[in-house]
Amino acid sequence: MEAKITVIKYGTAVLTTQDFSGNDLIDTNIIAQHGSIINKYSGKTLIVSSGAVGIGKALTQGKKVKAQSPTTVKRLLAEVGQPYLVEAWKQNLPQKVVLQKLVTYADLERKTSTNTIRAALSNDFLYILNFNDGVDDTELEEDKNHSFGDNDHLAAVVAITCAPLAQSNRLIFNTSSDGFIDYDTQKTVPHLDVSKLSDDFIKYHCKNTSAGGTGGMATKLMNIRKAINSGVDEAWIINGKKPEQLKQILDNEHAGTKITKT
Repeated sequence: MEAKITVIKYGTAVLTTQDFSGNDLIDTNIIAQHGSIINKYSGKTLIVSSGAVGIGKALTQGKKVKAQSPTTVKRLLAEVGQPYLVEAWKQNLPQKVVLQKLVTYADLERKTSTNTIRAALSNDFLYILNFNDGVDDTELEEDKNHSFGDNDHLAAVVAITCAPLAQSNRLIFNTSSDGFIDYDTQKTVPHLDVSKLSDDFIKYHCKNTSAGGTGGMATKLMNIRKAINSGVDEAWIINGKKPEQLKQILDNEHAGTKITKT
């Protein structure tokens, strides 16, 4: 059994920037900074990375992608962008053996997936995981209850899957916010107990969806609640545009919002 496993999730809004025409591009500077931090971290790590659809849009700009439905267009764009997304990560993790893993929720329920993840961690390999949008629409369709969205749910499920494999485990959400923001005070809350994360609490404090993605703070809190109540020890919400916050957490310091069960 591993000592600690860290699952780090990146949303589209964190990993992309926009050019003068408003097209999403890979934010190579952000990936380079995060890659440098993770590259030096000796702990067991998995990355759940969004951004493939946004990058696919940028790579096909000027060309109208034709398909039978808007969701099929998104499938194609995800498959266009995915190789470029993984390559960007690989280039910035030179000291790591980087593996790509495209999964659906059904895949993660199979024992073969758990065994493969366990083997990768024991060999100090680093997975870049993304939802397999080419074969399953779950993460492409915005759920009316905001229970999924932009790989938030996938990150939680991956953390839950890894929980039995380690003595302790944590889930880190890189967002475009400095953490969970209290709606009344508009200040970052440094610590939350998972028991506070009722549906009414989340609905009151979370009003917006992240630019460029289908997730938002509400989806993160819902999935953090699920993860911690399913065996994950702690979760963090930090600002991915401020890579130093990730370094602080990996150095066992505090940044953003920490969520635990008392």
